[in-house]
Amino acid sequence: MKNLIYFLTVVFFIVFYSSETKAQRILINEGFETSGFNTDSLPTGWFKLDADGTNPGYPFAVWSARDSGVLFPGVNTIIHSRAHNGTRGVSIPWRAGSPVADDWLFTDSIRIQTGDSLIFWMLLGTPGDIPNLTNYIDTMQVHVCSEQDPVFSIQRLGTIRSLDSQNVWTEYKFNLSAFAGQKVYIAFRYYMNTDVDGLWCNIDDILVGNRSSVGVTQNGTNVPTKFALNQNYPNPFNPATKINFDLAKASNVNLTVFNSLGQKVMTIFEGTKPAGSYTATFNGSGLASGTYYYRLETEFYTETKKMQLVK
Repeated sequence: MKNLIYFLTVVFFIVFYSSETKAQRILINEGFETSGFNTDSLPTGWFKLDADGTNPGYPFAVWSARDSGVLFPGVNTIIHSRAHNGTRGVSIPWRAGSPVADDWLFTDSIRIQTGDSLIFWMLLGTPGDIPNLTNYIDTMQVHVCSEQDPVFSIQRLGTIRSLDSQNVWTEYKFNLSAFAGQKVYIAFRYYMNTDVDGLWCNIDDILVGNRSSVGVTQNGTNVPTKFALNQNYPNPFNPATKINFDLAKASNVNLTVFNSLGQKVMTIFEGTKPAGSYTATFNGSGLASGTYYYRLETEFYTETKKMQLVK
């Protein structure tokens, strides 16, 4: 009997530990708070390439990890680098090239497994909190490369275009499972005709890995009799609040936050959850004061509620 109990304990530990480790597999978790202090002002192993080389008058207008509030070279003084969380982010201004900016930022190498994703926050284009600023559009490409060189781009995952104006920090996600088993580099390409548009690009909180179960906690073991989305608490809040929701049966879950213009500003959770009661935490430290909406979408139930961020 003791041997049986020992065997079952070992099996439980292996299964539990393996599933938890896989769920929280982290390859890159870069907020730039304790990195970017080497000679290239980037995390160790990262690399930047000025592919256009057309603006020698502004040699510091390149991808760099900067303190929030640092002025960009040759740019209007009201425009300065920003961070989504903390005090640092990685950024580039439109002065990076003339007439065309073509600047690449490569991560260190990573080996992808099935289920891995790229998740990051970005603010580009004319923001919504600077009045009387001409509206400029920005674009940024995301690539997967086999080397830290544009020639070795395996696939362009997408091109992100800013709105004409009123831009805010927004979370972006890309599934990397197609590259499972490969050693790759993630590349961010700022590619703009700056004679026409272009202002800046700020990126922060870059994560590569599998974090499907992080950020939402289950409350007890009771199974609710119905689906529900509760009012966040506290409300108004600054900067964090909790959102409780109930699942009457196992379901795919998408819990997202939108601003008053209907723009998605955060995906709090996206994945499958068993029946139960859950608490999610939303942190609005990178957002401006205002009204926001959070939406719970499942296969059986959809609900949206309003909340107020006051700083």
